[in-house]
Amino acid sequence: MVYAENSVNCKVVMENEFYDVYFDGRWMAAIAHTDEWTWIQASGVPLPENIIEEIGARIESEYK
Repeated sequence: MVYAENSVNCKVVMENEFYDVYFDGRWMAAIAHTDEWTWIQASGVPLPENIIEEIGARIESEYK
């Protein structure tokens, strides 16, 4: 994944009500799926909306 013009290894770990997002082993944010089927950032370093959507799409693709 490209973040801030750098290639980073993105790892996502499912928790009870959200997903922890790690870039190159560093915790960056927690994202959550809303009742309206959208993704939001719950906490962490502010990430651009397109990054949140890309991570959410990759999570969803694992369950299809």
